[in-house]
Amino acid sequence: MLGEARTAGIRAFALAGVTVLCLSLSLLSPPEQAGAAQTSIVRGKTTKIKNSPWQVALAVSGRVAPQKKPRARFFCGGSLIAPDLVLTAGHCVADLSKHQIKKVEVISGRTRLNNESTGQVAAVADLMMPANSRGKRRYRQRFGVANWDFALLRLSKSFKSETIKIAGDDEADIWSPGRVVKTTGWGVTGPSKKKPSATLRFATQVMLDDRVCRRLNGQLFKRRTMNCMGGPLATTSTCFGDSGGPLVAPIVGGYRLMGATSFGDSECRPVLPSIDTRIAGKPMRDWIRKTALRVTGIDVVGSGGVPPPERTWCKVPRLKGLTVSRARTTLIASGCRLGSVRLDPYSPGRRGTVTGASMVAGWLTRVGHTVRIFVAG
Repeated sequence: MLGEARTAGIRAFALAGVTVLCLSLSLLSPPEQAGAAQTSIVRGKTTKIKNSPWQVALAVSGRVAPQKKPRARFFCGGSLIAPDLVLTAGHCVADLSKHQIKKVEVISGRTRLNNESTGQVAAVADLMMPANSRGKRRYRQRFGVANWDFALLRLSKSFKSETIKIAGDDEADIWSPGRVVKTTGWGVTGPSKKKPSATLRFATQVMLDDRVCRRLNGQLFKRRTMNCMGGPLATTSTCFGDSGGPLVAPIVGGYRLMGATSFGDSECRPVLPSIDTRIAGKPMRDWIRKTALRVTGIDVVGSGGVPPPERTWCKVPRLKGLTVSRARTTLIASGCRLGSVRLDPYSPGRRGTVTGASMVAGWLTRVGHTVRIFVAG
């Protein structure tokens, strides 16, 4: 049964508040407790890099840990937005010194991280993060949640892989609530897993109304800088290791980048929404565009993209406090159906009334999907 308050977790292989890379160690490990950082594809599917050629992996340099394979050195994902410029999550690199950041490498063009006969590898030459008028970084982390959670990495050489443009101001409709989007990464496939996925994976997601995430996360959710999303059937999610990876929206003939994996439920439960950095939102997009033009001479923002036809969804209604018969009627009116009814013997609510449901209110799911409810006994 779903409650109203959940522990948030950033989705990298790091403990909250602790440096992501400890370069004196030869191996990075996922967090051992909730409330850190997360994001890999839970119940997603394998894919090939040719389907997401802009996807890159961040890893501790092989020079630092030559005895470790790339999969063991991997810690975050990213998106190639120019041949020598990568966008990733701020929490993946914010704590690194200038000396440490140059001991990070970026891997491109590889479906399986350990397949070193394919793809390209480049060192990181520079780290760039947005700052306010006083020169202080806008990036902030609190209670396992990072705001302004992105960074740009300038590479030591250009990659040959296809880049992806950020959704432009005239393309906001392609990532509005109800639009189907895609997230990718090599992260773990569940919170108890110790190793990232050997193969790139993807999950289909649907953009949710910001109010869903605001209701569950309170003021930690910032509408100007964060996206709210979840699997259409509440069965797919991101988890530890996919931080910084791309969230892309389809357009006719291609895709646009509109998010970067940031945080979500600390146990990677797909019944709760994930939250990404709102890369295509004006505050971040404008800074990225200006910075990319300065360092690469390339405009990394798209324009004129046409979205595919909109889908019709059932928007899960608020059911708490309703009788079973009223809940059934309300679900049908919203396009869903009532699933099983389970007894909740510990609720102080009035006997026979709904105390919770298998999907949170406001979730967008397929028409006709069944929603399980719990009633006070």
